[in-house]
Amino acid sequence: MQRQPEYIKNEDGSYNVVVPDVQLNEMDQLMIENGYPLDVELNIIDGRKITIKQRKKIFALINDIYMHTGQPQDDLRQMFQFYLQTIKGYDPISLSNCSVTVARELIEVILEWTFLHNVPLNHKTSDLLKEDAKFIYLTVINRQCIICGKPKSDLAHKQAIGRGRNRNKMDHYGHEVLALCRNHHTEQHQIGINSFNRKYHLENSWIKVDDRLNKMLKGR
Repeated sequence: MQRQPEYIKNEDGSYNVVVPDVQLNEMDQLMIENGYPLDVELNIIDGRKITIKQRKKIFALINDIYMHTGQPQDDLRQMFQFYLQTIKGYDPISLSNCSVTVARELIEVILEWTFLHNVPLNHKTSDLLKEDAKFIYLTVINRQCIICGKPKSDLAHKQAIGRGRNRNKMDHYGHEVLALCRNHHTEQHQIGINSFNRKYHLENSWIKVDDRLNKMLKGR
C-alpha cells in the first residue's frame, strides 16, 4: 500500500511536504549525492466538483456582461473559458464537472474583466458575490459600492475612526474596510455596524487594510 505524504506546517503558514516512495533515476540520485539541488513539481489535484453556487455566479456575471455589451452569452462563456485554458494550460473546461478550483479561477477572470470594462453588476449578482474575496477587493480598490455598485464611493471603516484623527497621516493597518456609497455609508453610522451587516449580509465581507489600501486611505 502506498504511503501518504506527510505535511509539516511552518510558523509562517507554509508547508514542508515529505513524499515517501518516490522513484529517482540514476541522474537524480547523482545530483543529490553531490549536493546539487533537485527541482521537483508538486501538483495538488482538487477532486471537488464545481458547486451550484459557483455556476450561478458564472452565469450571473456573464448575463450582466451581455446586458451591457450585447455580446451573446455563449460566446462570452467560451471566451473566458478559452482564456483560462490558455493561461493555465488546462484541458477544455466544462461547467458541468470542472473542479472547484477551476470554477473559482474562472469567476475571478470574469470579475477582473467586468471591473476593467466598467460593467455594471445587477444587485442580485453583487449579492451572490458578497463573500468572494476577489470581488470584495476589486470593489474596494475601484471604490465601487459593494451594495449598489455606485462608483466613486467612500472607503468605509468597519469600526469608526476616533474624532480628531487625521486620516491622511495615520496608518490604517489593523482596520477593516469596504467601499460604500455616501448613502450606504451614512446608513452604516445611523443604524450601527451590527444592524447594517445583518441587513446587507456583510458579516464576512469586510477586508483588512493592506499596503495598497493604506495608501488609498491616506489619500495617495
